[in-house]
This record gives sequence, C-alpha cells and structure tokens, in this order.
Amino acid sequence: MKRERSRWAAVTAGMAMVTAIAGCGGGGAGGASDDPYKIGMSMDLSGAIAFNGKPAAAGLRAYVSDLNKRGGVNGRKVDLKILDDGSDVAKGRVNIQQFSSEKRLAIFGFILSNLSLAGLPVAESRKTPIVGLGGPGKLFEPVKSYFFSYELRAERLESAILNYIATRTEGDGIEKPRVAVFSVDTPSNRDMVELAVKNIKSRGWTHTTTQYMPVAPTDVTAQAAEIKASDPDYVLLSHNDAGSLVAVRGLRAQGVTVPVINQWAGSADATLKQLGENYIAFRTYASPTEKNNPAVDAMKEAATKAGEAESMTNPYFTQGWVAGSLIEQTLKKCGQDCPSGEKFRDALEGLGEIDTNGLSGPLTVGPESHEMVSTVRFFTWDKAGDTAKPLTDWIKAFE
Repeated sequence: MKRERSRWAAVTAGMAMVTAIAGCGGGGAGGASDDPYKIGMSMDLSGAIAFNGKPAAAGLRAYVSDLNKRGGVNGRKVDLKILDDGSDVAKGRVNIQQFSSEKRLAIFGFILSNLSLAGLPVAESRKTPIVGLGGPGKLFEPVKSYFFSYELRAERLESAILNYIATRTEGDGIEKPRVAVFSVDTPSNRDMVELAVKNIKSRGWTHTTTQYMPVAPTDVTAQAAEIKASDPDYVLLSHNDAGSLVAVRGLRAQGVTVPVINQWAGSADATLKQLGENYIAFRTYASPTEKNNPAVDAMKEAATKAGEAESMTNPYFTQGWVAGSLIEQTLKKCGQDCPSGEKFRDALEGLGEIDTNGLSGPLTVGPESHEMVSTVRFFTWDKAGDTAKPLTDWIKAFE
C-alpha cells in the first residue's frame, strides 16, 4: 500500500510539473499561453498632428475592445498599450525601447513618418516590427524586414494626384496643364516633390513653381503669392487637414481660384466642407461618416459600445480600425503561441491580399513589398447634399 501511494505521489508531482511548464512556456508576449498578446502603438496625441493621431488611436482601441469582447484571438485577449510620441523623434525612440523591453509583438502608428525612419534601427536590433503610416522610399526599397506600412509611401502621393489631374484635363479644356506644387516641408515630402516635378515634366506638362510650408503653418502669404504669380491650372498640395485649411485659404486670399488637389491626410469631411467644391482630396480608407457602407455601420456600432464614437471624425479612425483587423489576422496566422516579434513579422508578411470588407481598396503584403495600400478614392464637397462626394471609385495610385 505504501508503495502504491508513493507511485501515485510521483505521478501527481509529474503532472504538476507538466502543468507548470505549459503555463510558463507559452507566449513570449506575456508568459502563460492564455496570457494576453501584447501590442504597442506610438501615436501623436499631444503634438502638431494630434488632431489626426487621436482618431487613429481611438480606431485601434475600438477594434481591440470589440475583439476582446468576442473572446480575443486563439483564446487569448489583446493587451494594447498606446504611448504619446508628440511627433517627436526622441520620444518615438523611447517608445520603441519601452515596447520592446515589454516584449510587445509589434508597434503600430507613427503618424509622422520621420519617427519610423529614426526608430527603425532600434526596432530591427530588437526584432520588433514597426507597422507605420507611410514614409520615404528608403523605408520600402529595398524591403526592410521589420518595417511595414498600412498607408501609401510619400512618393506615391504625387502619382495619385497627377493621375487624377490627367483624367480631368480634357473636361477642363486644358491640353497641357500648368501645375504648381505646395508641400509641407518634411524629408519624405521633399522626396515626393522631386518625383512630382519629374513626373509633371515627363508628361509634357509645365511645372510652374514649388513652395514649402512648415508642419504647423500660420501664414503662407509669401508662398501663395508665388503660386499666384506662376499662373497654374492646378495646385498639387501635400499637407494634413490643419495645414490644408491654412494653405488653401492663403491661396484663395491671393486670388488662386484653380482646383487644389491634396492627399489623404487632408481629406476629413470638415476640411472638404470648409474649403468647398474646388478643393479635392483622395482617401485611402473610408470615412466613418460614409453612408450606405455596411462595414462602416458595423464599425460605428462597435465604436459606440467601446465609448469611442466621438472620435470618429475622419478616415484616420478607420485606418486605426483596420490596423486592429491586421493584428487579428496576423495573430491567427501566427498561432496560439506567437512567441516573438520575429514570428509576428513572419505571419504579417505571409498574409498576402487582405480584404477590409469595403473600408479600403484591397491591401496586399508579401516578401516583395511591405507597402499595403495601392488604391485611392478622390472626394470633394457636395454643398447641395451637405456631404463628401466621391469623384472616382477605388483607383490605382501608381503603376
């Protein structure tokens, strides 16, 4: 009998050891295999671009809240931590260091692409993928193992806008258009401007002038006067919503009445409405104000339950929501364990074509390209209907 009790005690001790190993060995994202997956987001919540950074963060929070209410992924919840970088390079680096020390599987966000560029060496050394918002070509070519983007790279902005101008010149009765370029002064946008000038000239058009303004402009009188004097048929603009309001009002004050065509960062309903029908901007994601879109309706419902409805002010919210979907799909592919940033990176790269259910055109990722967005949709304001009016369907931003 004593021998039998001893044997049973040994078996019980062995089972306890197996249980302890199973409990401690699971996810590098947090210890036990049922611990939350850890994800980070570095976003401008207090700086010059916070008016767009806050909706982007709210969109991701809303998705993760909804995801966790649905039971999470692979039986595990998602632990999302969002840190403010204020669009400051030093703060961005510190955030990357903190997230990697906490063994978070990936870092999303970085609304100012300079932060992705500056922080990537740290992320690479720690094998923590950054999933950011665009940036200069050097972030994409050659492909960087630990950088992905769920937004167009900066250089694509010009081709999308010039392609649109090409579609409307005949209707406007202009055979060889004259195009002025008015851009925010950042490294990635300087690269974009250089390509825009080359592209304009290669089409046989005339580049009239290039003018720059700061990230947070207050007075653009001098630049607007130069653009007026250059006599353009169109102005290619590149700035965010707040910058666009200053830039376009400055142009109009100097008598520049031609169409001003901007990128996704200046496409909020409020911006379109204030700047009127001769202001056009493309979107890479559907606005949360869009009607007759079931995916938008579902997003609104979930955001309301998560207490984030007031942040649904522009497409940045949708962008954050889609980031949440990317996290869910990547974790499913990575598996129940998903032990490291390196494994998360491998799973993300292997997603291929990603269906956002109507919240954008198709997103695509693979070993050859980590730039997921390739399509855009142009909008202006319909005063009669008091709504943003699409001028195109989802069309290719580049060839």
